[in-house]
Amino acid sequence: MLDLVICEFAKLKRLKFVQLSILAAFLFPIPITFFMYADGMTFDHLFRANFMYGSLLLLPCVLGIVASMLFFMEQDNETLKNLVTIPVSRESIVLAKLAVIIILSIVYSVANLFVSILGGLIVSGVEDILYRLLISILLGILIGIATLPIILVIVYFNKSFIFSIIVSFLYASTGFAITLFFSASPESINAVASILPISIVFKWYLTLFPVEEALSYVLPYTSSTLETFIIMVIYAVVFVSLSAIVYKKNEI
Repeated sequence: MLDLVICEFAKLKRLKFVQLSILAAFLFPIPITFFMYADGMTFDHLFRANFMYGSLLLLPCVLGIVASMLFFMEQDNETLKNLVTIPVSRESIVLAKLAVIIILSIVYSVANLFVSILGGLIVSGVEDILYRLLISILLGILIGIATLPIILVIVYFNKSFIFSIIVSFLYASTGFAITLFFSASPESINAVASILPISIVFKWYLTLFPVEEALSYVLPYTSSTLETFIIMVIYAVVFVSLSAIVYKKNEI
């Protein structure tokens, strides 16, 4: 399995988009830092804003696009037949690709923290770096799991790269919109919307740092660390299993 993961990373090294996707971690923090500094906000506000726009909105889209590259690469190069005759099981191939997605998600999340720290030095100072590093690693894992529904759709429909980009964008933007709607007012809290992967990650995040009085009404609806990880592990098992089954049935 480790050899397969290394091989998948070797393939990605040839793709410029992967390097650019890590640089995308700088996309939101720079303007957000400017606005936070102008409004006299704290590092907690900056960190949360970067999490909202960088992790909840942008990262699922980036991971979906990278996933489509990983899954379509063998088809485009017609190398899948060679892989399955080595023999390498399709389940192992799927697990290796998903492991790469999770690792990239962690790298992106840590890069986002690094940029947030630089912004924090400008805004109001930085604190609890090691704690935030741990949170960033866990967020990377959770967002990676939250992206698994996109990967299932990509594998199931087995369509073009453009289709995968559209699906990734729609999933990321819809999940972000639902998350914002969930936190907009007490009347907008919806039990069904609150169990969606992105919303679960957001509800867990709100328990990690102090929130303003205006957001305190959300706290009774947040999820503990144990609850969050139990739910996300269930999501992971279900979507990884379905992706492996569908990928195994796809024609070579």
